[in-house]
Amino acid sequence: MNVLISGGSGLIGREISKLLLEKGHQVAWLSRSTKSEKASIQVFHWDPDLDQIDTEALAFADAIINLAGSNIAQRWTPHFKNSIIRSRVDGTRLLYNAVRKRPKKLQAFISASATGYYPNHPDKVYRETDAPGNDFLSLVCQKWEQEAQLFEDLKIRTIRLRIGIVLDAKEGALAKIAEPIKWGLGAPLGDGKQWMPWIHRRDLARIFIYALENENLRTGVYNAVGPESVQNKVLSRKVAEVLNRPFWLPPIPAGLLKLMLGEMAAITLASTRCSSEKIQNSGFEYQFSNLEAALKDLYPN
Repeated sequence: MNVLISGGSGLIGREISKLLLEKGHQVAWLSRSTKSEKASIQVFHWDPDLDQIDTEALAFADAIINLAGSNIAQRWTPHFKNSIIRSRVDGTRLLYNAVRKRPKKLQAFISASATGYYPNHPDKVYRETDAPGNDFLSLVCQKWEQEAQLFEDLKIRTIRLRIGIVLDAKEGALAKIAEPIKWGLGAPLGDGKQWMPWIHRRDLARIFIYALENENLRTGVYNAVGPESVQNKVLSRKVAEVLNRPFWLPPIPAGLLKLMLGEMAAITLASTRCSSEKIQNSGFEYQFSNLEAALKDLYPN
C-alpha cells in the first residue's frame, strides 16, 4: 500500500513510517520542506497556511495517515492557541478538499485526535461514546475530529484515534517527567492523583497500522491508549524505580505549575482515565500492556 503521512517527521510519524517500511508498504510524507530524511521515504510539499498541496501526493496515496499539528507543549499565548487549532483544522480540510477532487477513491483515512477530547474527572473511565469537555484542549480535539469526519461523506473508511500520553525516552511527556528524576529531583505534579492514559510509542504506531490494514475495523473513533491508565504519582515513582533514582520530594502544587506554565499547565493536571476495550475487542493486541515493562523497554539497564 502507498501510505501518505502528514506530520510524518514527528515522533509518532517516524515510528509509524519505520514499521510500515518493515512491512513492505511504500511511505511518503507531506512537509513544508521537500528534504527527505531517508532515501526510502518520498517527501511531497504542502503548506496548509497557503492552501497548497502537491497533486502528485494525492496520486501516490492509497491511504492517508493524518498527524499534522503544532506541538502543544509551549506557552499558550492567544497567538499560539490559534496556531494549535489552525494547524490541525486547516491541514485536515486541505486534505479533504484535495481527496474529494481526485478520481481514485482513498482506501482509508486514519486521523489523530487526543484524549484531551474528554472532560477532567478524578475517577470516571472514559469511553468513546462519552461527551466532550468544554476546555481549550477539548475544543481543539472536537474541531479536529469534525474535519476528519468529512471524509465519511466521501464513503471512505475513516478512523479517528484519541491518543493518550505517548511514552518515549527522548521526546514528549515522559522525557520531561524523567529529566528531574534523573537528577534526584522527581516529584508528583499537583496532588499526583490525576489519571494519565499512557501508551508505548510502538504500540501507538501499531494501532495506526492496524487501523490502516484491518478493513473490518469500522469507521469511527477509538481510544489509542494502553490497557491501564495510571495516576501521575504512580507513573513518576515507577520511572524513578526503573532509573534507580530516589523519589522523595513533596508534590509540586498546582498553583506553582500554573504560574510556571500558564494555561498550558492543564496538560500536566488533566485527569482522563480512558478505556481501551473498544480497540482490544476489535482484535488488537498490545506488546506493552504493563507500565513497568514499557518503561524498562525505554530505559534498558
